[in-house]
Amino acid sequence: MLSRPPSRRVRGQAALATGAMLAIALASPLIGGAQTALAADAPAASGPQSPAIASNAPNTATVNWLVSQLSVAEKLTLIRGGTDPDQHGEAGYLAGVPRLGIPEIRHADAMGINTRNDATSFPTRLGLASSFDREDYVRLGEQVGKEGLASDVDLVYGPQVDVARFPSWSRNMTTNGEDAYVSSQFSETEIRGIQSQGLLSQVKHVSLYDGQNQNVPSLVGPQAAHELFLAPAQAAIEDGEVSSVMCSYATFQIVTEQGKSDYACSNSNLNNNIVKTLYGLKGFITSDYGGSKAPSDLIAGMDNEFSTSNFTAARLQPYVDPTSSTYDPAYAARLDDAVSRILYQYERFGLLDNSKIPAAYRSPVAQHGDVTNNPNTTNVDKAAGIVVARELAEDAGVLLKNDGGALPLSSTGTVAVVGPTSTLLPSSPGGERARGFGDRNNLTPLKAIQTEVGTAKVTSAPGVDWIGTTVPTANLQTTNDSAAAPGLTLTGTDANGQAITPSVVTTVDGKQTNLAKGGTYTWSGYLNVPTADTYQLLLQRSYGSDSGNAAAFNGGVAPEGRGGGAASNMTLSVDGTARTIANPGSNILPNDFPDGQVASNGQYLGKDNRGIALDLTPGLHQVSFTYTPAVTNATAPTMRFAWAPLNQNIAKAAQAAQTNDSTVIFVDDSGAGTAQGGGDNSSTTAAVKSLSASQDLLVNTVAQAAHAAGHKVSVVVNSGAAIAMPWAGSVDAILEMWYPGQEGGTATSNLLYGKADPSGRLPISFPKDNDSTPFSGRPERSTGSQAADETTPSIKWTDGVNVGYRWYTDPTANPTGIKPQFAFGYGLSYTTFGYSGLSAKPTTDGGLDVTMTVSNTGSRAGGTSPQVYVGPSPDLAAPVRDSHGIVVSGFEQSARKLVQFDHVDLAAGQSKTLTLHVDVQELSAWDSVAQRWVVGTGNRSIMLGAASDDIEQTVTTDVRTGLASPSITAQPAATRTAEVGEAVILTAAASGTPAPTVQWQRSQGGSWIDIAGATGTSYAFTATPGDNGVQFRAVFSNELGTSMSSATTVKVTRDALTAPKIKKGKTKKKGNKLVLKWSPATPASSVGGYRILDGTEVVDEVSASATKATIRLGKGKHRIRVVAVAVDGLVTGGDAASAPVKVTRR
Repeated sequence: MLSRPPSRRVRGQAALATGAMLAIALASPLIGGAQTALAADAPAASGPQSPAIASNAPNTATVNWLVSQLSVAEKLTLIRGGTDPDQHGEAGYLAGVPRLGIPEIRHADAMGINTRNDATSFPTRLGLASSFDREDYVRLGEQVGKEGLASDVDLVYGPQVDVARFPSWSRNMTTNGEDAYVSSQFSETEIRGIQSQGLLSQVKHVSLYDGQNQNVPSLVGPQAAHELFLAPAQAAIEDGEVSSVMCSYATFQIVTEQGKSDYACSNSNLNNNIVKTLYGLKGFITSDYGGSKAPSDLIAGMDNEFSTSNFTAARLQPYVDPTSSTYDPAYAARLDDAVSRILYQYERFGLLDNSKIPAAYRSPVAQHGDVTNNPNTTNVDKAAGIVVARELAEDAGVLLKNDGGALPLSSTGTVAVVGPTSTLLPSSPGGERARGFGDRNNLTPLKAIQTEVGTAKVTSAPGVDWIGTTVPTANLQTTNDSAAAPGLTLTGTDANGQAITPSVVTTVDGKQTNLAKGGTYTWSGYLNVPTADTYQLLLQRSYGSDSGNAAAFNGGVAPEGRGGGAASNMTLSVDGTARTIANPGSNILPNDFPDGQVASNGQYLGKDNRGIALDLTPGLHQVSFTYTPAVTNATAPTMRFAWAPLNQNIAKAAQAAQTNDSTVIFVDDSGAGTAQGGGDNSSTTAAVKSLSASQDLLVNTVAQAAHAAGHKVSVVVNSGAAIAMPWAGSVDAILEMWYPGQEGGTATSNLLYGKADPSGRLPISFPKDNDSTPFSGRPERSTGSQAADETTPSIKWTDGVNVGYRWYTDPTANPTGIKPQFAFGYGLSYTTFGYSGLSAKPTTDGGLDVTMTVSNTGSRAGGTSPQVYVGPSPDLAAPVRDSHGIVVSGFEQSARKLVQFDHVDLAAGQSKTLTLHVDVQELSAWDSVAQRWVVGTGNRSIMLGAASDDIEQTVTTDVRTGLASPSITAQPAATRTAEVGEAVILTAAASGTPAPTVQWQRSQGGSWIDIAGATGTSYAFTATPGDNGVQFRAVFSNELGTSMSSATTVKVTRDALTAPKIKKGKTKKKGNKLVLKWSPATPASSVGGYRILDGTEVVDEVSASATKATIRLGKGKHRIRVVAVAVDGLVTGGDAASAPVKVTRR
């Protein structure tokens, strides 16, 4: 049985005072089961929180009543995706049961909110991970939560918790990179931000889905599975308290835990044993779209199906309907559990309609659902999104190179702005993201730079041009006759299918007013090519659909696809051959493209841009292209025919680089990368992406030209994963901006000109080339292999825990010492930083508190991200591998593992001391045999790094289990009374592991002062007058903390005085004088002197040794006493007076 670890809720926070909490006491190196004693709940993390989870979840009274009222058909409706009657363009829709107050629910993708309406596009998650800043994920999550609700969405498919195992996997862009701890921290933080606003978060994918061919079984060691690939899901469930998770398409076997490979949604070990039992998920598991394989997935733990038909009434009802001859109680029980898990999350987030639920069964959680009113209005706070998106994009930028201070650019100099993504912003590519607001997407880097320094100082020369220029009339002719009319012949049919009158058009510039929706139009003729070159031929049409129903969601306006209406079609033929046309900038969305029209609801949808690059010789080339605008086209149909000669444009860019003070080249990984095969969203190769050949040529040509003229060249990279940079040595600066979101143009300009500091650090290693990865020469790790004992191939994850930087920095895994182009955690700044004062001490929860000082040693403000790594434990057994090379027992340990990080912004010259808490699980390894966490004890290196390959300081600390800070077991007495000279003994005791030391202290002048030599559990001293009223305490300390005993107040006294006695027979009166004698008071040590009183008048004072005194008497009666004056206030009873004697002078 898998043993569940204690909560790790505080693992990402700055260390708490160890004396203030006792979170975990470990009696042995094993975490989990009987070996773990939970002394107290860990304090909640600071910041926004997910809604609380009920102690009896998911089977609350409300849920139990709802389930009892549902018919079998209604239950099946709740667990399977349906069709939205008011299409929102969302990913998924679940119908409700209005009679019971159960609402309809909409699920949306994913990085931001992807529905028909506009919502903010943010930097891609891989980019944001570069910030190494948890607060950025709080802001992201909160804004996504707000915009989801404002878009009439209930649940968002995010964050993505897959670990980036392959450097160039196409979906790396929406992961948090290659490190499990980074992904765990950012995922749980983003979840809490999203869910704090009332939007449900669903993480994907809770399976070993990391770029491999999903249909080839993956064999994964249990240690690697739990420590790396499932760890972010664990954090999402235990710490983020996510509402639900998504199982993926992948098929895999966690070796020793499973007897065979199963697809994720059919994998009972994953869904039931790990997710629901070990991690304690109280929510539901959703299939990825098409990920379900059979009705038995219900038994395997999947609760919610989309895009397949396994949970339909036809297939599942025979097992769950008590009246069916094939009724199976196990299926029926699981159906009720699945429904309960879904309904509980509705209750938890307040989505139910209480008006339909009897008062006795209403939830104590406030419900705001209303099944009778389904408004479909949107109210996204565009202004707020702009601010958040820009600041996050600035934080995402990673400065990879900056030779000779090439950056920041001078605002007084001229600049050549080059490259395809200078004029087209790859704001948020892919299908699972918010598209952004079109007007914001069109604020390109070129426009932002022009705004920053003025258009007169900026030369735009894209070189590789995905917009092109409209083909001039002079280069078009209707026939191949030299006397032919300039232009192309337009033919086709109108919206009614009637042929239009052929006409000659001299330009196809996208400004037509005579094209009708539903028509078909063909332009034909010849293209007169002046110079041999590689020409990008481009067709650009209006984009989007409009149903005409203004009452529908988003006014009936939508991007094409996902319920947004039929797409318009374009075809192209050149020299009699039909050509396959595609978006030349595959990362450029339609609403990134300029010069589009605004739809009826005011939304900018942009243009569909498609084309092909052809090597054309000088002369005439036959050309024909057709456009069929859909009836539902959102705007008036238009068509633009453009071209872009590659070599001529690169020459223009090189010329601009020669004549301007600086050059910035913008490149993008569109059209580049590894082969994506084996099904949707999977990669069958671990090859490193490269830029398109034309962009590599552009960089090399322009850099050479600029350097020949003595100018510097910077490259801005927009990518969704690691890319190869064979030209890195030929340029002066490299700024990785990822896919930066809708505010990326402004953010990029701000970083280039130093208005913001590039403080990002890489969350993924950038290999130099295909020979510099953990997969080089190891095809069994990537595409798979078939061993002698196998009947079919499998992918063997023999890289184990050594993924990414852990492979590069481990001499056993990487014996030849291959180095990456740029290492995980690496990044430069416009200032410099120093690291000092590294120390580590154990904490009561079994972890460590690591303290360091970070200093800005430069001349300008900037930010950095100190990284804490831990070395291997000497006490864990060596790994044992099976015949396939998978670790099945013992422990595989990396030479360097990230266990904490932070982001800190510092003014020039400023220093800050940080204490970061390392959770005990980060010091532990998964025991494949015992199936529990084991603490890696012994002397371990704690490393402070500026990057994974740049360790600034190292200390060694002894990691132990069963540790406890001091706890007082015996207090000294509250008060102690002693006479002067008497021996005083104070005693206190405390427990603790290791045994605490003792230091007695006394309070002096309002401060506690150590007493020299008083280091035992008992402290003895001789009472002196100076000890009266003084407080004493014992301080017990060990490396985990300090505890103080209660204070003892000492009261010092002296013996009471016996009164002196006047010797009457010895007292003589001589005239006006009286000679007075007395016997002394005792004890002598309590006597400070004598005072002679005549009535109440003091007539004389003598020393403590005196026994007589002569006093003068006036005429009359006198009452004489001798008072023994106490030597100090310690004398019990104070002064003592003799009996009076009466004397009369006449």
